[in-house]
Amino acid sequence: MTPTQLLWIFAGMAGAIVAVALALVLWRAVSTRNDARRAVLADMIFITVIAGFLVYSLFVRTAITYDVVLIAGLGGAISTIAFARIITRGRR
Repeated sequence: MTPTQLLWIFAGMAGAIVAVALALVLWRAVSTRNDARRAVLADMIFITVIAGFLVYSLFVRTAITYDVVLIAGLGGAISTIAFARIITRGRR
């Protein structure tokens, strides 16, 4: 077995794990009624989508992939802070 084949196997397994995690988080986001949980779950959905994009980047090689993930990660942190401010109604 070549290292490339091993990479494809592990990347496929990682993709399956990310897909199951995304399905579970989406189910939990739909079934909950608590706003704080929905804010946390929205952040988890975003991070899971980024993880899925990274797994996709293992199959399709492009030069800009990691730049996109870095910018998305920074945007995810800002959205988490915004959700926290909305839930607490601006209190510190």
